[in-house]
Amino acid sequence: MIHIACNIDTRFTTHCAVTLVSLFENNKTSDICVHIIASGLPDADQEILKNLAVRYGNEVRFYFPPSDLLSSFSIKKCGKRISMAAYYRCMLSVILPEQLDKVLYLDCDIVVLGDIMELWETDMSTCGVACVDDISKDEDERYERLHYDKSYSYFNSGVLLINLSYWREHEVDKQCVRYFRTYPERILFNDQDLLNVVLYKDKVFVPLKWNMQDGFYRYGIEKKVSDWPAFRQALLHPVILHYTNKKPWNYDSMHPLKGEYYNYLDMTPWKGTRPLSSFKSRLQWWAKIFPYKVGLRKRKYVKLLAGG
Repeated sequence: MIHIACNIDTRFTTHCAVTLVSLFENNKTSDICVHIIASGLPDADQEILKNLAVRYGNEVRFYFPPSDLLSSFSIKKCGKRISMAAYYRCMLSVILPEQLDKVLYLDCDIVVLGDIMELWETDMSTCGVACVDDISKDEDERYERLHYDKSYSYFNSGVLLINLSYWREHEVDKQCVRYFRTYPERILFNDQDLLNVVLYKDKVFVPLKWNMQDGFYRYGIEKKVSDWPAFRQALLHPVILHYTNKKPWNYDSMHPLKGEYYNYLDMTPWKGTRPLSSFKSRLQWWAKIFPYKVGLRKRKYVKLLAGG
């Protein structure tokens, strides 16, 4: 069985449903158990997520940790988009049942577009986490602030294959608490900074297809990679697509693959929901998009298809 973990609050139930449906649709031969961690969730939301899993013969379990579990942490950057629930991923080894020795953590601004068994079977016998480089990994400031060498790189915490046995043995949860209490000024990007500094020696990197972030689609990326045709194919065919910046449900999203989100949204009870459903929102969209359409501003994303 594949075990998945997600952290959500009530604002993200719809997006969690999209993530789960995309996962179930593209992994029909696997038995999947989803562990959802939240500070609280209405019964109606829980029923929706449970029923989505049952439709595919899978299971959803809910965990509501005590309110003081995250008392050592605080939100730094991106406070309007990120809630304290983000820090639950630092505590997964104490939240999830002890008999679980491995879990795949997924953010809920993700769609899964393929079979994840290859990722699930990654050898992590000697490390704490399997992960993907963050788009920001070349920024020297991160390493200077977190006080570790750039040669270890910096991963994105939105997709993490976690060796729970390793985390328990090395008390990763306590390391996170201790570091945040000791050096709160060093933590800027919340749980991501914290997990990077605690696990910088204890990770294995996997290919970008397992966490294809928004930044990899941005204009100019084609000048930064050595094999653009191959990289372009990876952009067109990710297994895990991660909308790390502007979300597809934002009215002004220009992500070239935002349509994938709506393909799976329409398999949930929120079928047909769109951000441009009012005259005002459509007017705002045209005002936003017009300078890009007429060339007054540089395009935000690379062209993936001819004429795109």
